[in-house]
Amino acid sequence: MGFATAASAPSAAPVLRIRLPPAWTPEEDARLERLAREHGFRHWRRVAARMATGRSSSECRGRWRHHLARDVYHRPFTARDDDDLVRLYVRHGGRWRDVSRAVHGRTSRVMRRRWREVRDSDAFLSKLWKPVSARAHHDAAGTEPSFTCEGGPCLLLTEPLVASFRNLAF
Repeated sequence: MGFATAASAPSAAPVLRIRLPPAWTPEEDARLERLAREHGFRHWRRVAARMATGRSSSECRGRWRHHLARDVYHRPFTARDDDDLVRLYVRHGGRWRDVSRAVHGRTSRVMRRRWREVRDSDAFLSKLWKPVSARAHHDAAGTEPSFTCEGGPCLLLTEPLVASFRNLAF
């Protein structure tokens, strides 16, 4: 009588709720800074145990390392910083620890995040690649092009960028 069948019940997708930790307050930052100085910058369990708000050791370390440490700069990236980042990425690849060590005041997390922004930007892509048509690349004899393009324009490295990659010492 009052039983619902599977066909009549609405299909409900599972709901996934993610609870983010609360934002850090200025009082917590001041307490973290004081405790980090008292207990040392490698003893995050001790620091976390004395935090009144119940922060974990990894939260305390992350907050200190990426936001409060004196050697971390919080200034915007300039075009020169971006050029240096590209050169360092070519040299070190995805080893962000090595990249951040070569740049004073920037953490590996900040460098990785900025690389992703730069890599996907139109300005970087326009420096790296420029569209050319297949007709523009004939040999001196005027015969067929030396490469074939399927489905549209081909992309070639621009000469200034190739020259800057040649000057890098690996």
